[in-house]
Amino acid sequence: GEYIHVDADGGLALTEKGLDVAKKIYARHKLLTKLLVSIGVSEKTAAEDACKLEHAISDESFEALQQYAEKNMK
Repeated sequence: GEYIHVDADGGLALTEKGLDVAKKIYARHKLLTKLLVSIGVSEKTAAEDACKLEHAISDESFEALQQYAEKNMK
C-alpha cells in the first residue's frame, strides 16, 4: 500500500510515506499536549484531547500554533 507494506509472510512495515505521516502526527501530538498543559489542562486530559486534535487540525492552524509555541514557550 501507500503507507504500509505487507511482506510475503504477512509482516507489516511502514513505507517511507507512512513513516513521514506517523512522524507528522506524533509531532502534532507532542506540541498540542504541551500547549494544552501550558494553559492549565491536566496531563491526562491534554494527551487525550491531543489525540483527537492531531488528526483534525489543518496544516495552517498547526503551523500557527507551532510558531506561537516557539515564540512564547521556552
